Amino acid sequence: MTVKQVVSGLYRLSHAGINAYLIDEGEAGLTLIDAGLSKQADALAADIRSMGREPADLTRIVLTHGHPDHLGSAKQLSGGTVPISLHPDDGHIARAGIIEQTMRPPPGLLRGILFRVLVGNKTAEFPAFEPDRALNDGDVLDFAGGLEVIHTPGHTAGHVSLLWKRDRGLLITGDAAANIMGLDYMLGYDDFTAGKASLARLAGCDFEAAVFGHGRPILAGASERFAARFG
Repeated sequence: MTVKQVVSGLYRLSHAGINAYLIDEGEAGLTLIDAGLSKQADALAADIRSMGREPADLTRIVLTHGHPDHLGSAKQLSGGTVPISLHPDDGHIARAGIIEQTMRPPPGLLRGILFRVLVGNKTAEFPAFEPDRALNDGDVLDFAGGLEVIHTPGHTAGHVSLLWKRDRGLLITGDAAANIMGLDYMLGYDDFTAGKASLARLAGCDFEAAVFGHGRPILAGASERFAARFG
């Protein structure tokens, strides 16, 4: 099953190791956070229908950053009417519809090998779009009780994470970090020094749970684990 509830109201939609997230506010609509590859538009729409909802119930699409595995299906799923939000520093990628990756792996032999095997630097194309709304550091998004935008550059210049201050707090990390073989750095960064600084900032936040663009969620003690790993 590709749809799994993470916490009440938040669902993970996972395809080929890529996670998108859906916030379901009932009659207030759906928020899609990240949008997979362009070829995954139909699968994500099917995920929404499997929950008894329709893609037409989407009220907004929020993107953590401008990589093809996170914004690839945004234009198709928006239908030209659902507003798409992205940090301005990644807006040029969305408008171009193409990206020539310039990432490098973090230090470490194993990370370097995994980067070459799993990531590499390949040119990728996707349906271009003009972002409707800018995500800026410190913004509080006015849905689902409020999500704080935290600018976390490194993986890309315009990468953001989202802190959902509900219950005891939940961090939507995007690709600031990963939790595939344990909590660790992502396999690639445009600027690793900036990425480390971003993770140190996240490690100073308070949240019980964390979800990732790649890997499993951490459902308890997440900020303590971030502090131990990245603080």
